[in-house]
Amino acid sequence: MFGGDFAGGWFRRIHQPVNPAGLGRAIAIAAGLVLLHQVLQVVFSGAVLAAFFDGNFEDTRSIVKANLTVIFPASILIALAAWKLAGVKGGNPAEVLSLRKPRLTPAGWAAIIGGFIVAMYAAIILIVMILGIDLDQYTPGPDGASPDGGSAGLVKEAMFDIANEPLLFLLVFPSIALGAPIAEEVIFRGQLFSALSQTRLGVSGTAVITAGLWALLHMSEPWLSVGLIFVMGLVFGWLMYRFGSLWVVIACHAAWNAIYSLILFASLGGQT
Repeated sequence: MFGGDFAGGWFRRIHQPVNPAGLGRAIAIAAGLVLLHQVLQVVFSGAVLAAFFDGNFEDTRSIVKANLTVIFPASILIALAAWKLAGVKGGNPAEVLSLRKPRLTPAGWAAIIGGFIVAMYAAIILIVMILGIDLDQYTPGPDGASPDGGSAGLVKEAMFDIANEPLLFLLVFPSIALGAPIAEEVIFRGQLFSALSQTRLGVSGTAVITAGLWALLHMSEPWLSVGLIFVMGLVFGWLMYRFGSLWVVIACHAAWNAIYSLILFASLGGQT
């Protein structure tokens, strides 16, 4: 019903890492891809700021909005670069990046993505309840302004503001739903994951390391968001272990971002 990859229970390992580039080169490639992604976003967002935001290079909110609009094209270039660099030392890019086609039926895909969404929301609720966190302190108003007693983070502020601009939302949505998941996963759960999991760290240690590095990439956000991103990274590590395919992780990451963005747009659009 769900496909052959579902057989074997929760702890069946399908992931088989292959990265002939070696650990040092893989780390250098991953770091280079992160740096290249940042450079591309700066260059592209500068052009967008000049063309569509009246060249307002001093307004932080405008800079973040412009940056969000260009994640998609920058990420496509990163994915192409990652594919090319995965061939270093004779590597097969599809194997190095774990782009194996999962043996899943439509019901299997729905079960994985739906289960991931439910599990993450359950984890968030549990963390909030245990730590007694007031989510109002991390939630912007409809105009994107953070509450007086807390901070929602630059990206969340911009997204709440963008929800009031349908055309801009349409431009940003592909970046959030597809661009960010593709670029981040080919780097962290692709190139880097395959190299680290061949060391003494194993898959478990690699899941922790890659989740931590991925969370650090979002340090512009408040500690709660960074912590939840780390938890999500651990889940992605388990998905890599269990299903051995980056496509599964990208699909879950994309679904999470897309659902969040659509809910935000549906609930806040036009309130300012």
